[in-house]
Amino acid sequence: MLFAIIAWTVGAFILVFMLRWFVQRKNITAVAVLIVLASQVFVRPVIFFAGLDEPFPHEFFGGYDWHLIAMGILLATAWIVIFSITHILIYRPLTPFTPLLPQVNVQINTKILFFVALFTTLLGVVLTTALILNAGSVGNFIFQVKVEKALRGTYLIRTISVLGAIFSILSILYYEKKVRSANKKLRRMVYLSAILFIINLTFNYLWGNRYNIAMLSFALGIGWHYLIQRISVVRVIFLVLIAAAILQALKTFRTEAVYDALDVDIQSTRSFWLDISTSLHLSQFDAFILAFRDAGDRFPFREGKDFINGLLAWVPRELYPEKETYHVGGWFRRVYQPKMVNGWPITTIGSWYVNFGIFGIVFGSIVSGIFASLFDASYRSVTKSYWQAAIAPSMALLLFDGGVGTGFFQDIVLIMIPIYLLSFILNKTGRKISSSPLSAYQQ
Repeated sequence: MLFAIIAWTVGAFILVFMLRWFVQRKNITAVAVLIVLASQVFVRPVIFFAGLDEPFPHEFFGGYDWHLIAMGILLATAWIVIFSITHILIYRPLTPFTPLLPQVNVQINTKILFFVALFTTLLGVVLTTALILNAGSVGNFIFQVKVEKALRGTYLIRTISVLGAIFSILSILYYEKKVRSANKKLRRMVYLSAILFIINLTFNYLWGNRYNIAMLSFALGIGWHYLIQRISVVRVIFLVLIAAAILQALKTFRTEAVYDALDVDIQSTRSFWLDISTSLHLSQFDAFILAFRDAGDRFPFREGKDFINGLLAWVPRELYPEKETYHVGGWFRRVYQPKMVNGWPITTIGSWYVNFGIFGIVFGSIVSGIFASLFDASYRSVTKSYWQAAIAPSMALLLFDGGVGTGFFQDIVLIMIPIYLLSFILNKTGRKISSSPLSAYQQ
């Protein structure tokens, strides 16, 4: 246990040091990567150290394996170090490539911005509602999505509500900045944009997806912090605790809805700490160290298969019905529990490991550092630009799940391309901004 505690202490120190480094330099993508890694890797071991829970699933661990826990922490620490060094070294050389990412460099037509947010929101509402009505009830719909996986091929509709939330964040930050800088009469637009944001989060929840709710809420908070008003560390901790409580409550409501749809009464036998850990995805660390222990023994290394599946994920299932999912958690859980449909996510670090071994962790952290650095080099004006303050954290949190994972290319297609389209529309319909520094926030 002592070795594991030392490994955790060293890793946590490096994590906090690099997080502070990137926060000071407003490298939002790097900050997002490290925040996700902090939740996935450094919270669950504390629960182990306190003796509140054991690695899950218990039958495949047989108690505490402190050496394995320490190795998981050290591998994650190595990922953080290599990622951070790569990001720092490649940041300036990537400057010529920054125009590759979507930008807005004009004084926009505000009506178009709000209309796009409104249209995207309503489209997601109408299409999702149609699926719910077809399922018969919200509980049946969530059951089909989360348990049966019967709606594969329709997840694009869920992405519409994700985009609606991103566009709502754009609208919120734009109008709030205008209100505080010049025009108090636009306060109503802030409220309307916030309503759209809440609607989109609600319909993400109806898809059984609490992760997107958390990431989009954090994206709004980060954008608000940099563009509108600084949020203190104490307030951040307070808001995170509230968010965790809300997410746990949402899981409970979702579970009850599914049980009602099945007309059964199932009582959970899990401990409080295990329930919290699985609810907040903290138990990904358990799955990661299980994968590290058994890869190449209980199951063969994947040799890049999951990343190939990710590259092909954008192809519609109607055109490629035999395509496999890029989600590692599904097949990984069936190694141990063959009849289960839901998966055990093993973190992005684990995905690289089960595909390429130790080399995958080194290569994956380098690739992640390069892409994160490109995003951060492209969005350097988050304190002045509403566009960058909204888009940078949104894409960072949704595209980078602790690094570049198997679904990265799929998210590029589903999320970044529509953002490109919006930037094209805004640039074409807007006016060139003046050279006055006061107009910088309009970008």
